Amino acid sequence: MDQGERIARNEAAYRQVNEAIEAGRTAAAVQDDTPRPFACECGQLGCNQLVELTIVEYESVRAGPRRFLMVEGHQIPEVERVVERHERYVVAEKIESEGQIADETDPRSP
Repeated sequence: MDQGERIARNEAAYRQVNEAIEAGRTAAAVQDDTPRPFACECGQLGCNQLVELTIVEYESVRAGPRRFLMVEGHQIPEVERVVERHERYVVAEKIESEGQIADETDPRSP
């Protein structure tokens, strides 16, 4: 497995964690719009930083299977590009073969 594939698979694993976190939220969490902790979805081994997002912000990140949320500075230019910058986090989008891995591992795709 090359470095790009390893990074993409690590990020997909963090995305799975966040999907489980999001699934445990109630409809009330959407209504109160309070930021809640999600795992940084970067490909750095051992990253355990949390990013606070509202459910609406998290759903916006999940608008595409190649999009991942992370702490500013955790993006890896060889495999992704930043497509959005926010006060608490950035959204990075996978490119090339790493993008295909993101597509294939997307828990929201049929």
